[in-house]
Amino acid sequence: MKYLQKKAEKMDKLWSGRINSNTSKIADDFTFSLDIDINLYAQDIMGSIAYSAGLEKIGIISKDDLKKMIKGLLLIKNKLDKNKYDKSGYEDIHSLVEHELKKEIGDSAGKIHTGRSRNDQIVLDEKIYLKKALVYILESLTELELNIIQSAEKNIDVIFPAYTHMQKAQPVLFSHYLMSFFEKFYRDINKLIQNFEDCDYLPLGSGACTGSGYEIDTKYLSFLLKFKDEGKNSMDEVSNRDYFQDFIYSLSCIMLHLSRFCEDLIIYNTNEFSFIELKDEFCTGSSIMPQKKNPDILELIRGKSAIVVGNLMQFEVLQKSLPTSYNRDFQEDKGIVFKAFNETFSSLNIFKEVIKDIKLNKDNINKNMREGFLEATDIADYLVKKGETFRNAHNITGKMIKYCIEKKITVKELGIDFLKTQSPFFSDDFFDNIDLKSCINAKKTDCGTNKINVKNNLKHDFDKMNKIKIIISELKLRIPDITTLIKTVENEMA
Repeated sequence: MKYLQKKAEKMDKLWSGRINSNTSKIADDFTFSLDIDINLYAQDIMGSIAYSAGLEKIGIISKDDLKKMIKGLLLIKNKLDKNKYDKSGYEDIHSLVEHELKKEIGDSAGKIHTGRSRNDQIVLDEKIYLKKALVYILESLTELELNIIQSAEKNIDVIFPAYTHMQKAQPVLFSHYLMSFFEKFYRDINKLIQNFEDCDYLPLGSGACTGSGYEIDTKYLSFLLKFKDEGKNSMDEVSNRDYFQDFIYSLSCIMLHLSRFCEDLIIYNTNEFSFIELKDEFCTGSSIMPQKKNPDILELIRGKSAIVVGNLMQFEVLQKSLPTSYNRDFQEDKGIVFKAFNETFSSLNIFKEVIKDIKLNKDNINKNMREGFLEATDIADYLVKKGETFRNAHNITGKMIKYCIEKKITVKELGIDFLKTQSPFFSDDFFDNIDLKSCINAKKTDCGTNKINVKNNLKHDFDKMNKIKIIISELKLRIPDITTLIKTVENEMA
């Protein structure tokens, strides 16, 4: 098998007819992008096979040429699959494929770019890549969501301190706390599904910017490459990068949610809290302090969130002030997207394993719940339900808590006689109403931490994730693959 490699002499550029002299080496090095866009070789080859079929359909190439092109493109893909190429002789993935195709099948390879520009070609490659990347993230997020549900169900009865301003606030079911992150990630899932729909428009036929001079059947190309529709404006198609920007935005939201989740777990894992314990498999030690068990995985995810948020800023600034239509600045878009995807995908894949096996230190949690007057709001609510105004109830409760702090006692150590001196609305049922379980069950709204609500929501959320699985399966069917593509084209030729 011969390798993909450049000739000893300098290779002609795709645009060499207009430029009299060879570009300098420093210019070649500066404009070189193959080290990044080589990641799109499979998409570029699929696009070229489909486009060749489109050219055959309108008589630009013969059926024999099309068969040769398919065979040659498959040979190139096989060599690229095995990393058998020398990328130093090419500008980008498009020039590599076209030059190597000429080596395989001869001059008829020169017809493959008829009516097509690298401007619409790269958008096609990016969109095919993106559809698959979106499914990867969706699948990983779905696994994470199911692991959150599983952990919530396992700890359905654990009462936990909720915090505001990093101060103890009210008692909450730990399962309710976990499911707050389920909601965040569920919104991310819906954003990703919308990203898929928004990017699912065929750019081919746009040419450089004004459309193709050939009557390419774009509906046929959409069918072959599994796009739901064709783009409506050629200038927009070659200059639009909203599909990537929206994707990175969705990834940045995922990473921000992961970062906040990790921050909570890092805090709850400290000796000062000791609410949770992480499995040894997801911790590291210290090179000098023998006692250390560090939550480095969580810290790294938190750190990587900064990278992805930075990627979003990079991408937005990259497009700032660009004139209409295609500009070479867009060469830099792929590296940013690949980085954001890789950081997010790897973070999701490890975090979904971490959350699955978190152990709760229930004795420490229960001990902690005795301090901090978590029942204070429920004391005020008790008085309101007995007939007091909320503002007066709030004031009475605040004075009671202050008194307890000064005397270093808990509310339950206050006698009923003392309580009646604070308000005539206190009665013998008071202490039962401020028990932690009573505080939990008193939250009546559908979004609250009442155990019945939480259990109902868990069942509903599990059903939602089963529906998401079906949606993902349907999205997969809308991603082209080279085997199906070739079979379809061959059936069309028969």
